[in-house]
Amino acid sequence: MSTSTVTLSGRTRTDATWLRLVQLSVAVIVAPLGILAIVGTYFTTVSDSDFRYAADYWLTAPGLPIALAGIGVALGVHKLQHGADGRLGTIGFWLTTLALAELFVQLTASLVVGAEVRWGPSYPVFTLISLLGLALLAAGSWRTGVLPRWMLGLWPLVWVVGSFAAVGLAPFALIAFLVALGVTLTRRVRCGEGKGVSQGLDQSRARNLT
Repeated sequence: MSTSTVTLSGRTRTDATWLRLVQLSVAVIVAPLGILAIVGTYFTTVSDSDFRYAADYWLTAPGLPIALAGIGVALGVHKLQHGADGRLGTIGFWLTTLALAELFVQLTASLVVGAEVRWGPSYPVFTLISLLGLALLAAGSWRTGVLPRWMLGLWPLVWVVGSFAAVGLAPFALIAFLVALGVTLTRRVRCGEGKGVSQGLDQSRARNLT
């Protein structure tokens, strides 16, 4: 067996692992986003500080799996490109991870103490950092062919308005987008478009090295 065959086989297994991570993350995020949309639209009585209503918890708790799944999707997309997304992709992924990890901790603290925990302007600041991180990851992924460019362009904005800055039924738009992302990524990695994607990745790597 040639070295190139072994390398390709190893890369295929690695890609399958990261693809499963994206698929699992999309599956995990659907229910929390649905809860966020329904509670945010139809159960509008919430507390300003101490939690006194069930809606306070129902609006806060979904943020935990949403943050983790958001990291999972970003990690999977980043790793599937094998470095072809360059420094922009790497910086974008880590900014996204940092922002969502902070939001996870802040929301966890709110649930533990039964009140809205506010660390200055950290919530809106880290929400915007997650947007910036995804924008950088999308920019780094622009020429790799792993995802369509229209999808990369929408990803940061749809993420923010559908999750941590959600209003009304906007999370349902994020559900639709992430399902489409998962289906598209699966098709491109597994079924017939792999050659085109691989060529895009190789060309992007070459540009990053020059």
